[in-house]
Amino acid sequence: MKRIFNGSGGRKAALILSLCLIFALAVGTTFALLKANTDPVTNTFTAAESKITIEEKTDNGSKSEIYVKNEGTATSYVRVKLVMNWVDGDGKVVSGGSLPAVTLNSDNSWFRGSDGIYYYTKPVAPKDLTANLLQEGKPIKQESAPDGCHLEVTVLAESIQAAPSEAVTDSWHVGVDSVTSELTRTPPTTTP
Repeated sequence: MKRIFNGSGGRKAALILSLCLIFALAVGTTFALLKANTDPVTNTFTAAESKITIEEKTDNGSKSEIYVKNEGTATSYVRVKLVMNWVDGDGKVVSGGSLPAVTLNSDNSWFRGSDGIYYYTKPVAPKDLTANLLQEGKPIKQESAPDGCHLEVTVLAESIQAAPSEAVTDSWHVGVDSVTSELTRTPPTTTP
């Protein structure tokens, strides 16, 4: 009768089984050491924040200075809307009488958009201030107030993160100069 196994097959199987066990032990030991000796790593990510405050100064009841401070962590563009109303002694808004004109700072750092909103042309770095919105010596005065009324000027400000520039161009419909990063009145044109 012929032998199916010649006797060396058992040794080969034992050798292969031994090598598999050694490999499994090596991998298991390495994994156990790495798991036991490696401290967890915490990835900390802080999102950029666009946050502003308004700083105003009044002289003799007239607003003479209006600044916007970037309190956030991201460089941001800023815009301001001035809401002016004549208010009577009871606190009611009264119509009539023309509202005073606003004379912008003469350094061209602000412009009035077609929407009546004032845009600061330069991106404002964190913890920095804009230039004064109003021209020095030209406060918002209440010269032609209706009888028994005073002028109430409410300053509303808004900011948007400067990068990417598409955020401001798409949201505010203004342009951004690609060289100076300053806002322009004209939004970029898109080619279909």
